[in-house]
Amino acid sequence: MNQTTKVRPSLWHCLWGVPFLLAGVGFTAYTLIHGIRHLTNSLVQVVVPGEAELNLKRGLTYTVFLEEQSVVNGKVYSTTESIRGLACRVSSIPRGNAVRLKRPGANTTYTVGARSGRSVLEFSIGEDGNYKFACDYGENSHGPEAVVAVGSGIGEGISRLVAECLGAMFAGHGVFLIVLLVVVIKHDHERKRIRQLGQVPI
Repeated sequence: MNQTTKVRPSLWHCLWGVPFLLAGVGFTAYTLIHGIRHLTNSLVQVVVPGEAELNLKRGLTYTVFLEEQSVVNGKVYSTTESIRGLACRVSSIPRGNAVRLKRPGANTTYTVGARSGRSVLEFSIGEDGNYKFACDYGENSHGPEAVVAVGSGIGEGISRLVAECLGAMFAGHGVFLIVLLVVVIKHDHERKRIRQLGQVPI
């Protein structure tokens, strides 16, 4: 009767990769939740028709978002009516030099809690300083109240958040697969070696 020999490493050793897999999933979830919660922190909300004074930096591209769902000072805003005719302006303080606004180069959207917005305008400034941001329907027009949010780096922040989540996920899955492959290959080689010795692997 042939002698039986245990194959080592056992396939149960594949479980050593599970903590890395779970760590990758956990870090991905944490990064996603934490990142989404803080994504809109840099945005300044303005109820329009209305205006706000902003401290802006040269070299940054600022995006104006229309928040279709929003909360400002505890009041809920929902843009369900037409805001056709709403125009926004940016001018320096105190000189009043106008800043050119244009359509955004990329469509950016976000949904964070009770807030959801989409990019509608963007602009850059020539020098650091305080600027007046104002939106209205014109002297002879009226429209519903809405909320716009102004800030920079939202698109980059979303891209960075996606990259970090994917990196964490691939890292965790990658280490798990490496552990799995190493254990399976060594287990297979050991089975073959035991058979070559005329023994029965178990």
